[in-house]
Amino acid sequence: MSELESGIHLYGEQQNPPVVLLHSSQSASSQWRALIKELTSTHFVIAVDLLGYGQAPNVEFTANFRLEQELPRIISAVEQLALSRPVQLVGHSYGGAVALKLALEKPFKISDVVVYEPVAFHVLPDDSPGMLEIQEISHAMHGKDAIECTRTFVDYWNDAGYFDALPERIQQIMVSQAAKVALDFDALLNEPRRLEDYRGVGQSVLLLQGEHTRRSAKAVAEALSTILPDVQRDSVGAGHMGPLTHPADVNQRILQFLRKQS
Repeated sequence: MSELESGIHLYGEQQNPPVVLLHSSQSASSQWRALIKELTSTHFVIAVDLLGYGQAPNVEFTANFRLEQELPRIISAVEQLALSRPVQLVGHSYGGAVALKLALEKPFKISDVVVYEPVAFHVLPDDSPGMLEIQEISHAMHGKDAIECTRTFVDYWNDAGYFDALPERIQQIMVSQAAKVALDFDALLNEPRRLEDYRGVGQSVLLLQGEHTRRSAKAVAEALSTILPDVQRDSVGAGHMGPLTHPADVNQRILQFLRKQS
């Protein structure tokens, strides 16, 4: 492994097809460890720590944080590498929403995209059940004790009691990221793009979904599947955190798609 800059990790040979990996909130590029191991024989991997996570720079709290602010570091990395081939994108949850934002804005050549439950909540109608459910969780992330905020977030995406069952060291790391998780929610809910805009994603998209996920994530997947011009759907017997809880099943589908496309 080498590092292009703080939080941008490189694996494999640069002459191979490039793939950018984007992780979920309250995580880091290390969540893709098993996938990276499988990919390095065929791909040049650019594993990104998103702002406030892993080794990436922190971000100051602001009421106006948006997905757009995640893009410059990714764009800069691709430009610095002077890649000769279009990039493949892989994103999970918040990272999936960032991946779709990149595919829509097209700051560099992107060949295809894999997203596991991209939480692009801004595509949902304001009064829809999925939107109302996630707004309730978002409100719980503001103005409360960091531990309680983190417990609410972690248990929502997993199961009740999940946070309290984690080792204390892991809990402390998660609690330290609570402020950035709240910013992630702001970015996802207040992104100016709307569902119709995603017709502009011209790349082939593999949209992966957990069979045991939350209403909000399911609603986003359903909405995107109606509007993305070139989309394939597949499901995994997992929840929203499938890339971490069921990596073998999720990675198999990702690898098959990426290698077929490249």
